[in-house]
Amino acid sequence: MKNIIKIGTRKSKLALIQTDIVKDKIKQAFPELEVEIVKIDTKGDQILDKSLTSFGGKGVFTAELEAELLSGEIDIAVHSAKDMPMDFPEGLGIGAVLDRADVRDTFVTTTGKTLEELEPGSIVGTSSLRRELLIKEINPYVTIKLLRGNVQTRLSKLRDGQYDGIILAAAGIERLGYEKEEGLHYQYLDPDVFLPAAGQGILAVESRTEDAEMEEILAAIHSEKAECLLMAERAFLKTIGGSCNAPAAALCREENGEFSMRAMYVKDGIHSRKTYMTVNIKDALAEKEADSKPIAGATAAVTVSVEETAARKSKVEIATELGISVAHEVNKGMVYLVGAGPGDEDLMTRKGLKLLREADVVVYDNLASSSLLNEVRDDAELIYAGKRSSNHHLKQYETNELLVKLALEGKNVVRLKGGDPYIFGRGGEEGQELREAGVDFEIVPGISSSYSVPAYCGIPVTHRDFASSFHVITGHEGNHKNGVSVLNYETLAKEEGTLIFLMGLKNLPNIVASLMENGKDPATPVGVLQEGTTARQRVATGTLADIVEVVEREGIKTPAITVVGDVVSLRQVLDWYGHKPLSGKSVLVTGTTSMVDRLSPILKEEGAEAISFSLIRTERMRLPELDLALKEIDKYKWIVFTSANGVECFFEEMQEIRKDIRDLAHIRFAVIGDGTKKALEDHGIFCDFIPTAYSSKDMAEAMVPHIGKDERVLLLRAEEANRVLPDALKEAGIPHTCISLYHTVNDERKAEELNRLIKMVDYVTFASSSAVRAFVSMVDNLDDVKGKYISIGPVTTKTAEENGLSIERTAVVYTARGMVETMIQDVAEEGRK
Repeated sequence: MKNIIKIGTRKSKLALIQTDIVKDKIKQAFPELEVEIVKIDTKGDQILDKSLTSFGGKGVFTAELEAELLSGEIDIAVHSAKDMPMDFPEGLGIGAVLDRADVRDTFVTTTGKTLEELEPGSIVGTSSLRRELLIKEINPYVTIKLLRGNVQTRLSKLRDGQYDGIILAAAGIERLGYEKEEGLHYQYLDPDVFLPAAGQGILAVESRTEDAEMEEILAAIHSEKAECLLMAERAFLKTIGGSCNAPAAALCREENGEFSMRAMYVKDGIHSRKTYMTVNIKDALAEKEADSKPIAGATAAVTVSVEETAARKSKVEIATELGISVAHEVNKGMVYLVGAGPGDEDLMTRKGLKLLREADVVVYDNLASSSLLNEVRDDAELIYAGKRSSNHHLKQYETNELLVKLALEGKNVVRLKGGDPYIFGRGGEEGQELREAGVDFEIVPGISSSYSVPAYCGIPVTHRDFASSFHVITGHEGNHKNGVSVLNYETLAKEEGTLIFLMGLKNLPNIVASLMENGKDPATPVGVLQEGTTARQRVATGTLADIVEVVEREGIKTPAITVVGDVVSLRQVLDWYGHKPLSGKSVLVTGTTSMVDRLSPILKEEGAEAISFSLIRTERMRLPELDLALKEIDKYKWIVFTSANGVECFFEEMQEIRKDIRDLAHIRFAVIGDGTKKALEDHGIFCDFIPTAYSSKDMAEAMVPHIGKDERVLLLRAEEANRVLPDALKEAGIPHTCISLYHTVNDERKAEELNRLIKMVDYVTFASSSAVRAFVSMVDNLDDVKGKYISIGPVTTKTAEENGLSIERTAVVYTARGMVETMIQDVAEEGRK
């Protein structure tokens, strides 16, 4: 056996005390051994002005100790178990776990006020996101401020008045002997409410896995009970994919023959999920024993005995499995059944839009506005489950199974449904399946087509003089039971209110015949409304007696709803929608989000249905050349931006490196385009030069002749940008630095939806060559495109033609407004033919 044992530890007072605890236990078991303590500096102890997550998490407290272990300079290392990373370097592992000390957190003040009693705005110190979130649950009105350093440093900052209170682990306070420190007040927080970090209060000894002598020594100080608790809590963290600094908490206990575990996980940093589970240890062992009973006819060689199984199925394994089960429960995703409204993207609710922007996965219907897909995160998954008439992309049971599967994978899912989820949207069925699978869900109601589409068509579903009620009815042909309609047309025919049939176009002859057969006046006004609130909105009006013929004659298609009642007679008086220059035209707006955000609102002002559908997105490039240019910004006289994206990337970089905007006071700014000009103004800077025509060529012709030979230019642009401007600067002998701030990538997630849209839209707009190339690469068959192509300028037009597209019109003014004016002119000329 070893004569000398070297224990590695951090240099802080608490770390040394904790190491002494391990040393004393080893000496008690093996008095003859000499134990030497080796003090080691760690990165976590050296960097005290930043949060742990900003430079590596709590693993920064262990890396140097592990290096010394692997080299053989020390035999073991002592850690607070809550600071240990989830994975160990090869050859290292936990050699011993000591009995758990006080697991609680404590709120420390100099005033004696409790956390609940602190006034709004009071400053509470912590470096833990877990603690921050739990503090806010107890007192949402306090201000959280970063607190780093050893316990003594933290208490010193508290006494100096930098904080009104701080959170510390009770075990550390007690090990240091500070629990009765004069002038300090401790509020011990209930661990069932203020859940501790996984492993809190436990000391763990790390050792080499192949060191048999050390293994024997550590076995003498090891606590199996504490190991069970620690393994359960670490299994929880590992399963959720978290680290020791994750916004998660876990507390396992062993009491009365049971393991119980409480846990919390805040996956998105906002929404807290908590759970509680127990397992009876004796029952768990018995269950495994029963599962391993010999099978009739099995040979002894393949039969595992009950005793061997029980030995293998140790308490540690039971605890570990509990931690994994808890993790699966708390890591379940949420499913939000969200109503997208009738078709106009602007009729989406604020809550639905917020959830859409936060979702990990969006499962969407064909009747939801495609523009809404432009709101999702760049890393969100898009899954089409659309339905139109008899064409079902996914069957309902497949959609149900998909929602459950995604949620159990820990993903937050938005099930985006046209109209409202519970109004003939089968949202109730999806909710039932989710509940049966134990998946949490929320309903976000949507504006229903049953009343919004009539409103867009000039038909109020109720009116003082005509109808005091309205009735929403499914008009689907499948509304039969044992061959008999489940609808009571005798009752419906007698209703004085407005009758609204959804999904009933194919069944229209039967609907009107049944109403008239049961006494409804054949002269009752009827309106059949196709694709209301969109550019394809059409209305056919007549009476019960002739509406079938009218609909057939006017070519009304699904989806359509039927409105029966005297309110339909108000249509001509209350008609308001569709009287602008681009009304009735649907425009597919490609390009980056920033371009879409400029073009779509102008299109809507002119009456078009703007389908915001970015086919490309920008990815910021991190090049050292920009950092160098910013450090040497005094050398430059001009900064030139060619796009709004470049402006945003530039100022993001400024903020990240903490470059003060006042350092740009001597700079003159030149931009191409109104969008770039506005983006710069949003950051408080008004440009000094903008060409009258918006292209690199125009910029070069207008600006270069007026720049002095000693006026250095910083040209910031996209990686794909042409060479016109830098070549002009070079030819003129003007010193310049050309830096790519971003590049564009295709959003391939939208390819499937794009191939549906191209068959429906009247125009497709291109504001860049990148958008053209993305469009061509994602469309399966260009012959499917029914609309006309509109280009922002000659460069984009040239790219389109090179890729086999025939541009209908090129904007004269190379702006979003210029493109809209071009479309208005095209529609006007088309109308005169």
